[in-house]
Order: sequence, then C-alpha cells, then structure tokens
Amino acid sequence: MMYTKRPNHMGVLVGEVVGYEPNKGHTKIKLLKELNLGDSIAIKDSSCKISELMQENNNIKTANIGQIVTVGRIKGKILKGDKVYKTVSDKLNKEIVQIASRENIKRPINAKITLKENEKIKLEIEDLWSNIKLIEVEDTIVKKADNNGISKERIKEQLSKTGNTPFEINEIQVIADNNIIVPISSLNSIRRSSLEKLKDKLIQSFKRNKKVEIGSNNKNKKVNSEIKVCVLLNSIKENIDYTKITGINSIYVPFRFFLSNKEKVEEICKHFDTYLLLPAITKGNYEKLIESNLTDILKKNIKGIAISNLSHFKILEKYKNEIKDLKLIANYTLNITNNNTIKELEKMKVSKYIVPPELDKESIQSLSGNIEKEAIVYGRTLLMTSEYCTIGTFKNCNAICEKEIYKLKDRMGFEFPIYTDRVNCNNLIYNSKITSISYKDLNVDSIRIDILEETEDEIQNIVNTHKKGNRLEGESYTNGNLNRTI
Repeated sequence: MMYTKRPNHMGVLVGEVVGYEPNKGHTKIKLLKELNLGDSIAIKDSSCKISELMQENNNIKTANIGQIVTVGRIKGKILKGDKVYKTVSDKLNKEIVQIASRENIKRPINAKITLKENEKIKLEIEDLWSNIKLIEVEDTIVKKADNNGISKERIKEQLSKTGNTPFEINEIQVIADNNIIVPISSLNSIRRSSLEKLKDKLIQSFKRNKKVEIGSNNKNKKVNSEIKVCVLLNSIKENIDYTKITGINSIYVPFRFFLSNKEKVEEICKHFDTYLLLPAITKGNYEKLIESNLTDILKKNIKGIAISNLSHFKILEKYKNEIKDLKLIANYTLNITNNNTIKELEKMKVSKYIVPPELDKESIQSLSGNIEKEAIVYGRTLLMTSEYCTIGTFKNCNAICEKEIYKLKDRMGFEFPIYTDRVNCNNLIYNSKITSISYKDLNVDSIRIDILEETEDEIQNIVNTHKKGNRLEGESYTNGNLNRTI
C-alpha cells in the first residue's frame, strides 16, 4: 500500500550517482541533502553504512548540499543517474539518544537534617519545583560518641542516595552537635520514608477534584412533534437535482465543494438553509484557502458554519462581523462525550453539536444542555483521513480519483470506498458498512443523514425512512455502536 516499488524503508532522497568505480566500490554522489559519516544509504538493492566519506581524496565527516563526495565501499549494479537514499541518520540517532537520556529528569530537593544529642532525628525536605515541604522524625535517639563521632560528610553521603526515586538532592544542610553517633540504617530509613511521603504528597497535589458530569437519562427529555432533518453531502454529483429532494430542513456542504462545484452549490444555497462544513484537518494550504475564500463564501446565503477542529474558532475570530448573525455548529470530530464539553461549547456561542458516532444509546441519551443536539442516523462513517494518496501511487495521479470510484478491499472481502479531497489530495476512507439507526429514544433535536454514493431516488427514500424514526436493514447496514457499551 505505502510504496509499490520497494517493500522496506525507502529513506530520504539525498543525492544522485555521478560516477562509480566497481573495482574499488567507490561511488561518487552529488548531494541534495547533508550526508554524514556513520549514515546508512541505499542505491536500488544495494546498501551500506558509510565508514568512508571523501571529497577530492580528503577524508571528511560531513558533506553539505551541492557537494560531490565519494562513498566507499558499496557493491552492486550501480549506474550513473541512480538515486541515493539515506535510510539511517547517525546525527539524528545521536539526538534521539540524547533526548531519551533526558526523559528521566529528576526533581531537585533541598534537605535539612537536625541531629541533637538525646533527641530524635529530624529531616526536613522541600521540592524546589512546587515548594511542597515535609518534615519527618525518626524514633532513633542521637547518642554521644565514645570516640570519634559521625562526620557531616558521611551524613550527606547517605542522604544523597536517592536511587530510583524521582528526586535528586540539590543541597543538604546538616545541623548537628559535635561528636555524636547515629546508625547508618536510621539515616537510610528516614531518607526513604521522607522521599516516599513527598512523592505521595506531590501526586495528591496533581489530582483534580472536579468530577466530569456524564449526565442523566431523564434530564431535559426532548419532545419532538416532527424531527428536523439535516443532510451532509460528502459528494456532489452533476446528475442529481438536489433541489427536488423533499423533507430536508438544512444541508451541510464541505468547504472543498465551494471551490470545485460552484454552480451546483449556489443552487443548493438558494433552495435550502445551507451550512459551510470545515474539514477536520486544515493545515498549510487548506488554512490559506479558507482565509482567502471565506468572505466570498459567506455571501452565498450561508446560514452558519460547522466547526470540525478547535483551531477553527481561532480562524473565525478574524471574521467576527461577517459571522455575527450565523449559527455555529460543533461537528462530532470535536469529541463531544460529556456535559462539561457542552457547557464549554455554550460559552463559545455554539448553537448545536453533533453527537460522535462512537457513542452508545445510553451515552447519547445522557447528553444535555441549552443547545441543540443532533445525531447521525445514516451514512458511511469516515474511518480515516490519509495524507498519503493510495490512488495516486497506483494510478499515476492525473485527477483520476475524480473520474472513477476506488475502494480498499480487506482480507475478509469488505470494500472501503476511497474519495479524495483535491484541495490537499488527502484520501478519505469510509466504512464498508452503512450505519442506519432510528432516532427514537435518542433524545435529540435533529438528525443528520450523510450522503456519499446514493442516487436521487435513494436519497429521497433515506430521508423519508429516517424522518419517520425507522432504519434501513440488510447486509449493507450496521447499527454502529448504538447497542454497545463504550
């Protein structure tokens, strides 16, 4: 799936072969990226770890972009023009080791031990990051020494042995009478017990006391005389007249169709309450396109915007005047699974949220709040958004994904439809089964129907069926997670 020409790790393109001496195994490479002694490279089926890196017969440790270097010794059928790939970076590996070595960073603590003759041992410790302090008293009584007493250096040595604890001693202050004796075992004991209690105290300080409110099945029970029906168009077909479909209250149109299916989208906007659906992944070029086209899109009689990513709130801050009269809808990709999340959405002026398809019936029923709740009752669930384009690899990309329908077939023979978001060529991989559930008993204000491959007649039948609270049944359909406990 990932690359048809090579079964293992291909590496990063670092250069091209400009000369090869088969007798010596010397390969001349013009570099496109940095190359270092200790790196591993691959040329077709040949590979080696670089133990010899030269430029004009001089041994070097690092070579930079544009340089022509000689690598030895690599054998195989190597030809001028062959691509050279770096499969292992020695420099990167060393950086990883350094990062890993810093993973177990210890918390610095100060310690103060008091050793007074005929009194118990007292140890005070303080965590310097949190300023949490602790005082521990050991039952052992400090005695006067008959000869030479214990030195302060030996006391500090014992207290510094923090071992596998998450602490390290920053500073130790010893307040002690002269010529006293104390068992080493007692010093070890008070050190161990103090560090253990400090760790517990720190853990307690990190705990949250606030409980997440899941909800109650009987809370804000909704009574619907007629359910509102919303339709999401995951694809727009030229041979379907969407304006003829009846029983629909509103339509979600993904952002990409405002760029590629402008005339069809304008028809939809004139006939239905239409909402712009922003995609869950909007990085790089996508964000620039949204910002450069959003003002014009909002002029097309748009009633609101469906937000699929928290970053969209930040993007929309620039358009406060344009969107002040529009409804904001939280798509299910915001992972809305409890009432605390709903309260936060209310504060952010969201007027409706869409229930995640992962939730079971009881979880959906328990969600409540002062904003509308919508459940997806029909459609193929989007399983994965892949930055890697499967179709382009196998078919040599020429926008062929828009001309035919492609599917991934698993070992059980199930077929998963693949569509492409042409804005950034992400693959959208949908479930092999179509979810179809009844909205009855879900305690929702509206239902959403996701359309992908359906014909005009099929769409009308789906709307009519689900509006009545029924579902479609057969081998092609699934209840999803509705009757499973999450």
